[in-house]
Amino acid sequence: MKLLKAVLSLLFIVVLPACASSGAAEPAPARAGGVAAMPAAPVETHAATAQPASAEAASFSAAQADRGRDTFRATCTECHYSSEFSDSQFKFKWSRRSAGNLYQMIQTQMPETAPGSLSSEEAVDLVSYILRMNGFEPGSAELSSERAVLDAVSLASIRN
Repeated sequence: MKLLKAVLSLLFIVVLPACASSGAAEPAPARAGGVAAMPAAPVETHAATAQPASAEAASFSAAQADRGRDTFRATCTECHYSSEFSDSQFKFKWSRRSAGNLYQMIQTQMPETAPGSLSSEEAVDLVSYILRMNGFEPGSAELSSERAVLDAVSLASIRN
């Protein structure tokens, strides 16, 4: 029971969006033990209101976010919906943290079936995808996987 609670908690905390760019809702995947994940309600994001604390630090390319989307689709959709990473619950939990916190959680705890198996590039690409889903605008430079750079990117602007 504790394992099930931990798994369900991770579903609401973790970050790995699926098909957000398509705008189509996906059916709920079957979870281990017959429990179906509940899809989150669609949430509109407003790019004009989500401004990172440091535009240079939060710079990621559209290609990097697209790679993150592709990684999400290939690796994360077994357990997650992209809408989980821009809904009010995600925003409430992560708006007090940094992209570095998000990166570390993805890098060390995901995917659930093989924690720590994602490369640093895959993890930072996933962070870029999540940033884009939350209104951060892509730039020309790629987001670095260096922890100091990621820690400088506040997620405070994703608040509702």
